[in-house]
Amino acid sequence: MKRILFLLLIVVSLAAGAQPTDSLTVSRLQKDVERLKAELSTVRQKADRDALAHKYFADSLRSAIADLTKQSALLTSQQEVLARNTNTDLSTIKARVDHDVTSLEGGMQWRTWAAIGAIAVLLAVLLLVYRVLHRRIADSTSTIDTIHSAQQHLQEEAVALDTKLAELLDRQLSVAKESAGKTQAKPAAEEAAETAGAADHSLALKVADEIVRIETNLSHMDPSVKGYKQLTKAVERIRQNFMANGYEIVEMLGKPYSEGMKVIANFVSDDSLAEGEQRITGITKPQVNYKGRMIQAAQITVSQNV
Repeated sequence: MKRILFLLLIVVSLAAGAQPTDSLTVSRLQKDVERLKAELSTVRQKADRDALAHKYFADSLRSAIADLTKQSALLTSQQEVLARNTNTDLSTIKARVDHDVTSLEGGMQWRTWAAIGAIAVLLAVLLLVYRVLHRRIADSTSTIDTIHSAQQHLQEEAVALDTKLAELLDRQLSVAKESAGKTQAKPAAEEAAETAGAADHSLALKVADEIVRIETNLSHMDPSVKGYKQLTKAVERIRQNFMANGYEIVEMLGKPYSEGMKVIANFVSDDSLAEGEQRITGITKPQVNYKGRMIQAAQITVSQNV
């Protein structure tokens, strides 16, 4: 812009001081002047626009600064209000927390004492139950000992009675054996007459039943029972005399059962046996043979799993 003003000054000076020599030079100078005027006008318009733009920018900047100032003041006011509210809320919350803590401490103390009381009561009840159970167990143990002692006493008495019975049966078998020996010395005619009649096996059958009963009782007794060994030996002597008189007790206890056996059987279920197994587990009356011929059928108990 300074350059343009400088040129205008030169042109004006030349136009004032110099005499035009011809019309061509004047025309050229006029064109330069017009061009310079046009450029000056353009420069002025641009300067005006720039000035207007600067003014608009300045106004916008002042407006923005004013808005920011207002917003800052508003934020400051809100911050002060928030600070006051925060202080109030914190005070309220602190008071509420203090109250809750105090209430909780009181409740915990009450619960603690209540729990201690409940535990004390429970311990007292457990101690009472222990004493009652201990007394009952002691009484039960004493009762069991008494029952065991009475049972052992009864077993000893039973053994003593069975021993006396065994001795009596042994003497009767001995007498029967002596009678049989005398019978052999009789004449052939008398022996044939007795043979034609029915022989009396009542004593032998009674002895067989008693032998089985005594042996069954012995199987359920403790060998430490007083008189156990003496009774066992007495039963062995009876069996020997029994066989010496021609009688035989067939052993069946613990043996398998078969359908063809000539017995009177009572069947009971036993899941401990193998499937389909049948076994003789009890004898009420034994099978007795006399000189190879059965004179009494057995009455037995058969356990089965069928």
